Amino acid sequence: MKKATLILWAIIFGVIALLIFQNQEFFLNNQSLRVNLGVIEEYHTPELPIAVTFLLFFLAGIILAYLFNISARFKAKRTIKKLNTAIASHDAEMAGLKREIDSLKGIDPPAEGDTPASESDLAKTQKISSDSLAANPADRTVSLSADKPGDNPTDNAEETSKEKK
Repeated sequence: MKKATLILWAIIFGVIALLIFQNQEFFLNNQSLRVNLGVIEEYHTPELPIAVTFLLFFLAGIILAYLFNISARFKAKRTIKKLNTAIASHDAEMAGLKREIDSLKGIDPPAEGDTPASESDLAKTQKISSDSLAANPADRTVSLSADKPGDNPTDNAEETSKEKK
């Protein structure tokens, strides 16, 4: 996700740079902005290149978007902390219940440092016997000979057709 965000920002800044580069005559022209709110007298900004004004408004938009999103971020972090706390308490409760079940079954609890192997841990392991490694798959082939009538399927078909007649 971080790489995708980085690539997205690189594309945005690349498009802005391309826009400014292709329209240098317009963007390097100095211009003053005029603000009239009706309450106070008219305000004129100092003359700046339009490219600088363009970038200032772009950065102001990014800051505003971040400020509108910051409350959602804090809420998400708070929710994550609450859920992690609930998970930890449920894990502790589950471990206590497992110990209680083991004590009712009469199973001795493991020592402090020992952790019992769970079913998922046992499923991850694979038992390899030395006999299966040394066995040659070619030894398990069956040899058939055409000399014995029972070994040849066509002979069996002929015998069964003779018996039916």
